Amino acid sequence: MARFIEPFLFFSVIFNPVLADSFTEEIDVLVFLPQNNSFLFSHARVAPAIRYAQDRLRAEYPGFHFNIHFENSDSTNHAVFTLADRPCGQKPDLILGPVREYEAAGVVRLASHWKIPVISAGALATAFKNKETEYSHLTRVAPSYVKMAETFTAMFEHFTWKSALLLIEDDMRERDCYFTLEGVYHLMDDYNVEFEIIHEGVPFKVEDIFKTNQDTEACNCLGITNLFETESCFEDAEEYVDLLVE
Repeated sequence: MARFIEPFLFFSVIFNPVLADSFTEEIDVLVFLPQNNSFLFSHARVAPAIRYAQDRLRAEYPGFHFNIHFENSDSTNHAVFTLADRPCGQKPDLILGPVREYEAAGVVRLASHWKIPVISAGALATAFKNKETEYSHLTRVAPSYVKMAETFTAMFEHFTWKSALLLIEDDMRERDCYFTLEGVYHLMDDYNVEFEIIHEGVPFKVEDIFKTNQDTEACNCLGITNLFETESCFEDAEEYVDLLVE
């Protein structure tokens, strides 16, 4: 299996059309996508775009042969087990995905150990910013949750807000809301930040939460049912600013 060429040779080929026409390189690309169409990044939605990119690259750089292999990442550990089960001589040159945090964590750790670059539109949690050790070979193409937290911090500085209440609905599976507001909690050390964990399917009294958190700004990441209940409380509460994180 061919490995990635050295960086200086790569750029020489890219910027020298004559050399590109005479150079040949086989690049094995492993793509992890879920088959479940409830995800925006499912195989049915993303694979056509990857095939389109493959065709464009073949036309513009005929010396580079991108051999794409799709694998399912529906279950939490399937992606990392698929990567680990590959024979030593068949390790990919490049990995695309996974997107979800738990799936990405295992794949990126193993790929970084093997020095295989990973490109993902997900893996947005705070922990993935550690590029010195276990996530050294990860490149994220979307803004991380820390970037969103920086936006919140800028808003708090502009409006001179001093405190925040984070309402987090935690399903204990994908934990999307937890990871989303985790960056806000850790980045806003200079503010009085409180949080309430709302477990999926467990009733909660939103009025009691606001009674103990007066004159504060609220950041919500909730399911639709709890969101409606929370928003109804804000209609008559002038002392709150409600920031919804979808």
